[in-house]
Amino acid sequence: MKGCHDEVELYLEAISFMGLELNQKKAREFLDKIARSDKTVLILGETGTGKDVLARKIHDLSDRKNAPFVAINCASIPQDLFEAEFFGFSKGAFTGAYKDKMGLLEAAQKGTAFLDEIGDLSLALQAKLLRVIDNRTFRRIGETRDRCCQARFIFATNKDLREAVKAGHFRRDLYYRISIIQIHIDPLRFHLRLVPMLAQSIVNKENKEHGLCKRLSEDAIKKLMTYNFPGNIRELVNIIERAILLSEDDLIRSEDIQFDNNLVEEIPGKILTADQLKLVLEACRWNKSEAAKKIGKSRRHLYRLLQKYKLDYLM
Repeated sequence: MKGCHDEVELYLEAISFMGLELNQKKAREFLDKIARSDKTVLILGETGTGKDVLARKIHDLSDRKNAPFVAINCASIPQDLFEAEFFGFSKGAFTGAYKDKMGLLEAAQKGTAFLDEIGDLSLALQAKLLRVIDNRTFRRIGETRDRCCQARFIFATNKDLREAVKAGHFRRDLYYRISIIQIHIDPLRFHLRLVPMLAQSIVNKENKEHGLCKRLSEDAIKKLMTYNFPGNIRELVNIIERAILLSEDDLIRSEDIQFDNNLVEEIPGKILTADQLKLVLEACRWNKSEAAKKIGKSRRHLYRLLQKYKLDYLM
């Protein structure tokens, strides 16, 4: 969701706090209350629902807003490197440790440490994290002295941690420590009536950032309402950004709204712009053979297009 807080405000009625069903006004009040607290927060929801944006929103509403917000994706850091990245290390702690390095936890200072995909953390690392939360201290690898942890913790996952606890994949004691406050974000398909407002908010944000005057047609909005958004709000953002690129004037029409791989259905036979070609390449994960097939051209023709649009440096 690119950190757009407007979408959080519009989506508040799709967010439940501790299982409570609250209207938008009450939800906003409860969000403010959570932000002022220093208790750990666990945000639950499918991929793409905006868990990271909600975490940032909580940070920005808190008294820690002027301190760092450090996002840590537990799934993207290799488990054997996680401890060094998270806690930091001292010079000579291991081969390749040529100088002291501050960890991500320490970089958060008195701000917020946001640990996304916490369900992917190994049991051994879960134990180390639990000690930090309980004792509020940590050590860099290779050091013997304790350092004070001053950050507030917010966690997020798309996994069912209760099932993970039952299966022995997640520590029960850690689960209770990180879930003092639970927030659940519903999938977008449960709240399709919010799509027009969310889509317009995304268009407005793009207009402001890039000096555009784009607007959504009624047919474009109707087409959006027929889709179930398996990628949730993150997918909606991608669809709108794509539509802005595909639209030939200030009006975003139904044909500019492309879902999933439908982006390239009408491309063969058309003259591609540089932006459209880049979108095709991204959709094909930069696989040149697949991209050539999608646009109905040979690999040689694709290479000529890449050179023409000066995109060959990306390959």
